[in-house]
This record gives sequence, structure tokens and C-alpha cells, in this order.
Amino acid sequence: MRMAAKCPACLLNRIYQECRFVTQDEELIRNIMSVSMDMILQEFRRKEINAIASTRVHRMVYRMLGDKDPYRDVKKKANRESLKILPFVTKLIGDGDRFRNAVKASIIGNSFDYGVLDHDVKDEDFRRYFMEEFGRELAIDDVDEIKHLSAGRVVYMADNAGEVIFDRLLVEEIKKIGGFVSFVVRGKPVLSDATVEDARIAGIDRVADEILTNGDGAIGIIEEELPEITRERMESADLIISKGMANYECLSESRYEGIAFLLKAKCEPVAKDIGVKIGDMVAMLR
Repeated sequence: MRMAAKCPACLLNRIYQECRFVTQDEELIRNIMSVSMDMILQEFRRKEINAIASTRVHRMVYRMLGDKDPYRDVKKKANRESLKILPFVTKLIGDGDRFRNAVKASIIGNSFDYGVLDHDVKDEDFRRYFMEEFGRELAIDDVDEIKHLSAGRVVYMADNAGEVIFDRLLVEEIKKIGGFVSFVVRGKPVLSDATVEDARIAGIDRVADEILTNGDGAIGIIEEELPEITRERMESADLIISKGMANYECLSESRYEGIAFLLKAKCEPVAKDIGVKIGDMVAMLR
């Protein structure tokens, strides 16, 4: 998915947010915003994939800030809030179709995405938010087909910290039906996305067959940065589970087949591209 008209505004909003996480130096923030606007304009004019353009810009911002992980505190909070209600959610998904319920739980977890213009993270009372969302239907529901493919070789492309706590529940269900799960996180901190550390906090290392990375911590997937083993797993997979909007932006135009996009449509451009409304939950197989 290429940069839409609204993407530059959202990206600038997120850059300003992460600057405020790190510094109150107004001159530094002004310089960062100025350089960012120039870079974003170049990426927008050449119609780059949004997540790839965002990766380039955020790497520049992190260098100018002198901080490798501006979102460390909000990631800790997201993990903490998710772990707090994990026993409740684990019990909840056991009431009925466990696989379908685990898919929905993992999609609700995708709400832990800070800085998106059209989206407000409900991390102050996440249990109530979770219950409200759990009672809603999926706007696109390919869960049965996804479950069928999950019995084979599965590459699970994770997205955010906090969210990864609920991803574990879905990985457990995939393992029950015989799937081999390669769980892929960001290779370096970027935004509020999950790293190996977050996967271990979630206990993914105790349920998945292996934890891999996307290389240098791109927002989504940059093909040339993928470690060889991650690329090999993706090429031989029976199913790629793509969590979140950044992975959707990168993989929706990719050469890979058998991709299950699990996400909340948190912004107008992604919602329009998929054909749903902002806030809708999607389990779409392509």
C-alpha cells in the first residue's frame, strides 16, 4: 500500500509525539520536524510504501534525538496492561470456538498503536475496552480458512508490544492443530513495536517453535533487510500471519501468497484500501 494523502500528516504527528517523549528542547524539535517534512515530501512524491517511508524517516529522527528507543515507557505500559488482564482473556477465549476467539483477542491487541491520528489507545481501562470489542463481529471473517492453513508451516509477523501478549494465545491454538510457528518480531526498537525482549515477556519463546526478526527493525517488512532464515521461512510458509497496519502496507503488494491479515483498521487510508470502516476488525486471507 502506497502513501495516501493523509499519511504525511499522521507521520508528522507521530514524529512530534516521539520527540516529546525524549526532549523538551524546542529548537531540536523544530529542526527534527523541518528535516522530517523535507524527507516525507520526497517519499510522498515518489509514492513509496508508507511503512518503508516511515522507517527511513524515523531512523533519521532517532539519530537526531540520540535515542534508540523513544517508546520504551509506553511499551512497558502496554505489556503491563495486557499481562494484567491475560488470565481473564485466557478464560474468555475458552468459552466457545477457541481458535476464533484467540484470533479476535489478537486483533483487539492490535489497538496498542501509539501516534495514529484517527486512533486513541485505550490503555487506561483496557479490560473494559477489550470486552466491548470482543462482543463485536469481524468486518472481514476468513477465520475458518485461516485455521485450515494454520496446521502447516506458519510465519507469524508480530506488530506491537502489549499486542504480543495476546498473540501468544493464538500461537498456542495454532500449535494445538499441528502448526510449526516461526514468530517474527522487529530486530531493533522502532515505535511501539515488539522486539525479542517483548516476545519473551509474553512467553512466546515457550510456545512458538522459534523467534526470528525482520533484521534492522523496519516498520513492517523491507525485503532486502530480512535475515536469510526469515526470508526462507516466508518463502516456504503455508501461511503468513501479518499483524497490524505496517505489515499490511508492506505485504499487501508483496509476492508472497497465503497471507492472513489480522488487524484493526485504525486509520482512514488503510480502512479504505481494505474496504472497511475505521475501527473495524479484520481477519482477511489473501
